[in-house]
Amino acid sequence: MLLRERFSTVAFSPVYRTKAMEVENQEDFLNAVCRIETEKSAEDLLENLETIERTLKKNPPYRYGPRTIDLDLLLYGGEIIHTPRLIVPHPKMEERRFVLEPLLTLIDPESMHPSFDAPWSALKKKTMNQECHRIDLIL
Repeated sequence: MLLRERFSTVAFSPVYRTKAMEVENQEDFLNAVCRIETEKSAEDLLENLETIERTLKKNPPYRYGPRTIDLDLLLYGGEIIHTPRLIVPHPKMEERRFVLEPLLTLIDPESMHPSFDAPWSALKKKTMNQECHRIDLIL
């Protein structure tokens, strides 16, 4: 809802349930991806996402712990951004099925990762050993 209030064009992927990766002794996570059309800069978009996280009281008890919300800027068109505050494409996203599975419902799976000479579909194939289940939840 907060994304739709801030951006006129938002499309959501289905939701996927996945096991926690870094700290495994915790509840499963729910993951989704959205596509936003905006004239904002990547830095301004990141600030909007962080404001939403603060509003929803993101406060994990420890790094990679459970949280109410976690909004990451995965891609910004085909740009590669490296600043002290922002790295796009998001680091390690190509290694995580919980990112790729929903992402590929919103983009052409044969389009190329901006930093690698590989289509998204090929990167996803490398993650198929990771558990990731689509669930019926409408955003």
